Amino acid sequence: MDLKYRNIFLLLFMLAFIATIVVYFSSDRDMRLTWYFGGAAILFYLIYRFSKK
Repeated sequence: MDLKYRNIFLLLFMLAFIATIVVYFSSDRDMRLTWYFGGAAILFYLIYRFSKK
């Protein structure tokens, strides 16, 4: 994968990770919504991690 696209997935991972923490504390600890954002963060990280050329 091109380096530009890998960096986009890294940025998406960082945003989803921060959103997970923000959603956890701002939604009165709603675990369902937190798991959605956490799952997205894990997915973006795995795409970034295993997309080497």
